[in-house]
Amino acid sequence: MTVTIGRPMFEVGSNIFELVEFVLVPGEDDEPSQANNSYGVNVAKVREVIRMPEIVPCLTSCPAMLGVFNLRGHPIPVIHLAKALGLPDCEISEGSQIVVTEFSRRLAGFVVAGTKRIRRVSWDKVLPPSSDTFGHITGMMLIENSKFIFILDFERILLEIEAPGATSGFGNSQTVSLPQKPRPSGSASSALAEASTRGLVMVVDDSPTARRSLTSLLSGLGLRSVSFSNGQDAWAALQDLRSFDADGGITAVISDVEMPQLDGYSLAKRLRAHEELKSLPFLLHSSLTGQVNKDRAIEAGADAYVAKFNKREIYEALKKFIDVPDLVEAS
Repeated sequence: MTVTIGRPMFEVGSNIFELVEFVLVPGEDDEPSQANNSYGVNVAKVREVIRMPEIVPCLTSCPAMLGVFNLRGHPIPVIHLAKALGLPDCEISEGSQIVVTEFSRRLAGFVVAGTKRIRRVSWDKVLPPSSDTFGHITGMMLIENSKFIFILDFERILLEIEAPGATSGFGNSQTVSLPQKPRPSGSASSALAEASTRGLVMVVDDSPTARRSLTSLLSGLGLRSVSFSNGQDAWAALQDLRSFDADGGITAVISDVEMPQLDGYSLAKRLRAHEELKSLPFLLHSSLTGQVNKDRAIEAGADAYVAKFNKREIYEALKKFIDVPDLVEAS
């Protein structure tokens, strides 16, 4: 059986999203344990759900990477999700399914024990993890029978498989931080020295990996940043710009779309409806791909919609609003 996922049917800025609920092992209604939890992924990242196809093994040192399969002429890599998360004894069975995802401009298939339903959820019902040590979880929500659904960070899971160690060191990043204004030495370039006086760029993302990537890029451009892990905290801070910087306040906002409490679309709409903030440059930064998501970003009021972790694309969008030095990329 193949289930095709269609276009979202809820209003942009409603702070609503839909998720595909699934389990990693059958018989999830027994005593609670890590193995039989319910998990979720945003419908916007799911192309379809299919039964197990014939998988062609490939040479790899990663036990979670099973191989590839053919989906209407496209080779799709297959990842055993339970193994990627370190869960033991989660074997593939006749009822196993593949959740075919599309994000960061890539297709990937994730093996799960079975999908249960599509849930329509308000982001304000999603709780952020209590700490970054939760790793692969970006949010959790309480459902019936006092159970939780854990929303997984598929971008991080894929990155760890393809580039082991790439996310190490991000777990302890500070979610709300106000860097001190840089004091360039006499040998520092005048471009970086000048950039440091232009105010702050606000970074809003629930992923520690994404926040670290963005703040590193901004720092390399001589720009300061202040970061938040959800849209609700960022919105509260935006309404008091003077509390950040007496020299100029927030210069621009770069925000993720999917976040607990308040999503990026809703944050953009609130910004555009605010008399004093409506002209503030606002960039949405997301792994959600396709024209549908770009259209929704424009409808919400974003000035640009850029791909997550694409340094060049983020830079090109940002320099339309801030005078920044040339981007020097590693060869």
